[in-house]
Amino acid sequence: MPIQLALVDDKPINRQTVKDKIAGYREIRLLLEARDGVDFITQLKASSVLPDVVLMDLEMPQMDGIRTIYEATALYPQIKFIVLTVFEDTDKIFDAIRAGASGYLLKEDSAVNIVDAITNVYEYNGIPMSPGIARKAMDILRQMPVHTHIEAEEKSTIDEPGLSDREMDILRELISGRNYKFIGEKLFISPLTVRKHVANIYKKLHVSSRAEIINLAHKKKWI
Repeated sequence: MPIQLALVDDKPINRQTVKDKIAGYREIRLLLEARDGVDFITQLKASSVLPDVVLMDLEMPQMDGIRTIYEATALYPQIKFIVLTVFEDTDKIFDAIRAGASGYLLKEDSAVNIVDAITNVYEYNGIPMSPGIARKAMDILRQMPVHTHIEAEEKSTIDEPGLSDREMDILRELISGRNYKFIGEKLFISPLTVRKHVANIYKKLHVSSRAEIINLAHKKKWI
């Protein structure tokens, strides 16, 4: 059964661009599209079928993307939200994640990246990010101060992650913000094999998202 997708953006041309990008992917079906947050929530309440994943713009009239994610997540916690925007603003990134977003992409991202993010969120409960966004998040984590002596000792402790050499290769690429197709091509394996390795990495490290992996790898100095 295809992933049921919703698209929320106030500009028709932007919605059409996304629809053109996902048109050739049978694993995704566009269930509904809305022009802003109010329109989106109204449609959800009237629909008998809910989307699995929503691509959400940020700047919209009546109700912006962050507020929409916050309110819709409270009403329908099973829906996954991916921000799709032109903004790389740090505050917007973390406001969106705090509101309940499961990912953050840029509108300039390729069709492959967008589809990969949708399947990643749906199948693995991950937090996909555009490479530039992932690097920005990593930079922010590196700049976080150590507040106590105990935290400093924990920060300096280097634990072994318990991953295979192949899994460590994939871990490095994940932290760099690479998508599964790029990783597969670089390591000469299929995207499906990459997904299986990522699932094993999540299980071994007891994490459920790329953001958690970045945080843990930085803290333990694995990379």
